Amino acid sequence: MKTIKFFAMAAIVCGAAMSLTSCSKEDNPSGKSLVTIGFEGAKLNAQGFWCGDETGTPFENYGSPAYACSYTESGVTFPVNWTPSWCSWSGFAISNRTEKTYKSETMTPDQFNNVTGKAHGGKNFCVVYTFGETIDFSTAVTLKGFWYTNEAWTADAILNGDGYTPGKFGTNDWFKCIISPTPAEGVGGARYELDLAKNGDYVKDWQYCDLSNVDAFKNIKSISFSFDSTRKNDWGLTTPTYICIDDLIIEK
Repeated sequence: MKTIKFFAMAAIVCGAAMSLTSCSKEDNPSGKSLVTIGFEGAKLNAQGFWCGDETGTPFENYGSPAYACSYTESGVTFPVNWTPSWCSWSGFAISNRTEKTYKSETMTPDQFNNVTGKAHGGKNFCVVYTFGETIDFSTAVTLKGFWYTNEAWTADAILNGDGYTPGKFGTNDWFKCIISPTPAEGVGGARYELDLAKNGDYVKDWQYCDLSNVDAFKNIKSISFSFDSTRKNDWGLTTPTYICIDDLIIEK
């Protein structure tokens, strides 16, 4: 299947996306409802983030107690797996932190910072760091688009090196997020690429990923995230594999 590439250093198609908190069927010529997921209903801790807690469903993660948690908004579920003994999580965390930078000695909470220091809309945004977790729409939807930016740890690795691969990104280095939709009727295979760093530059503001004309994101039941980079070793990518997202617009 043909790969679709997208990269822009300025936000596009912003007027409609910024105003769509919730729309009726009368507002949408298709006769369906448009809904924006903004993460404003999440309950965050004193440091301004949530990445799971012990109210979730218990399971064992390589011998350590862990908890399967989720944040749900407008019927859309964002799962998080939390392992307290490791201070480890994966999935979709929520943050309202206003710090823009990352330091290794304050990895938590700095891994919940984004490079803009704010959400796109409202106060909260989502930090994506996944190992197989998917956004579940619970019913067939069309994903019209979402806003995205770089997470602070990722940006620090782009600018200063990641501790495994020396030096900052050069003009031939790149880092991308790959979004894969699962159709409501069966197995997928499509992918959409967002370049987070390319040609000596990197995404440093909130940008809009417009999927309204991408057929692969119509009538889908879930999406997953993966990453690729020029910075790798024998065990995989060395660039921290994060992206921050906000204001997902779905039609259902």
